[in-house]
Amino acid sequence: MMSKKIPSPFLSPKVLFFILGCVVLMASGCTGMKNVAEEKPVWTMERPINPNYYIGIAGVSKIEYPYNANEVARENALNNLAREIRVQVNSSSLLSTLQVNKWVEESFASSIESTVAENLEGFNLIDEFENKDEVFVYYRLSKSEYARILENRKQATLGVAYGHYLDASRKHSEGEISVAVERYLIGLDYMSGYLGELNPFTGEDGAVFELDRELFNGLSDCISQLKISSADELSAIAISLENGYTDEYSVKVTSNGKAAGGISLNYKYNRGTIPARGSTVTSGNGKALIVMNGFDPGMTRSELIIEVNLASLKSILSSTSPLAPLINGLKSTPLRIPITLESPKVRVVGDELMFGIKKDKNIFIAALRAAMSEQGVEIVEESYSGLDALTLRVYADTKAGGVGYGIYTAYFNATLELLDTDQKLVMARDFETIKGNQQNLSKAGDDAYRKAINKISGRFIEAFIKALYK
Repeated sequence: MMSKKIPSPFLSPKVLFFILGCVVLMASGCTGMKNVAEEKPVWTMERPINPNYYIGIAGVSKIEYPYNANEVARENALNNLAREIRVQVNSSSLLSTLQVNKWVEESFASSIESTVAENLEGFNLIDEFENKDEVFVYYRLSKSEYARILENRKQATLGVAYGHYLDASRKHSEGEISVAVERYLIGLDYMSGYLGELNPFTGEDGAVFELDRELFNGLSDCISQLKISSADELSAIAISLENGYTDEYSVKVTSNGKAAGGISLNYKYNRGTIPARGSTVTSGNGKALIVMNGFDPGMTRSELIIEVNLASLKSILSSTSPLAPLINGLKSTPLRIPITLESPKVRVVGDELMFGIKKDKNIFIAALRAAMSEQGVEIVEESYSGLDALTLRVYADTKAGGVGYGIYTAYFNATLELLDTDQKLVMARDFETIKGNQQNLSKAGDDAYRKAINKISGRFIEAFIKALYK
């Protein structure tokens, strides 16, 4: 009888080695797959070089941007691409030949470059890579395609600027200078992104010309042809007390002999402590009126300077325009008119009394005359017959105030009235109870007069002189 074979509870060595080999192979395979999954493309580590393309590559951390890493990577890649596109200022361009400084040229190029990313088109997404930690994006833009796009944009822009040029030229020839200046400047501003380049353009008549230069030349001609002059053919301004030290000056602006309306003007003149500045605009007949007043007492000379307000042209420009430095370089010829301020004429009349009796010498009135003369007032005699003199009327007297311990007291009182050329009251001032003390009444009266004279040089004379100039 044969015995039955019982199975061993252990695997045979061959089976065991087979299973172990499979496990090792599977583990090795998984590791290999993991390495393949995490392997980065070469372009993420080594930037491609291709002379025919602009390239933009960027990578961002998902830790830093956990919610929008893909969007940030794309934006950064486009910005990176845009930085490869450099703006060079052509040495023969309008910007260079206007001889603006290097800082202006660099600022202009920088402002153009800053808008490149906003206006990019024609680029292609070449590749993207993403793992658990990072996102990478790779863009590329054909240089020839981008040049074609830029040229199409430029021609469209120059076409619009040419329309402004035609409009400005027509207004210029018709004598509407303010409108022509505006149109020239708008056209130049519209194509300002190309001022660092040469800008040949073919006009309606088939002639080729540099459009930006013609726009700028038209603008410059308009401004240089403006002439500022006196509307009343006055070569000087005389301001006097007769008109209250206030005067008006009528100015006119012409271009090639025609009235130029709508021209903004700046004016300034020295009036003493605070200089006067202002602006005005010519009306349709080319005229404008400038009022001068507020001169400090004692001023005898000044000058009115009037010029075209070129800074106002900046308000026509767009907020991002690079043309402001070019406007600063424009020049116009100012008009200078000398101003003469005639000294005020004053006659001083009146009586001085001592305790009701007329004095032999009017020392108080003499002191008034001297103080006013020092302040630039022309003192005239009582007999002066001119109609341009003011009158200062003086009433002065003293009265006894009593005696104590052998010391007498006298009080000085005076009323001063300033009358205009029509004998109307301009200002009144009272000197009241100015006390004098001496050993007898007569000397006390003299002492009171002396103290009153000392007060003349203070606030009274200052207020009096100011009243003359109002």
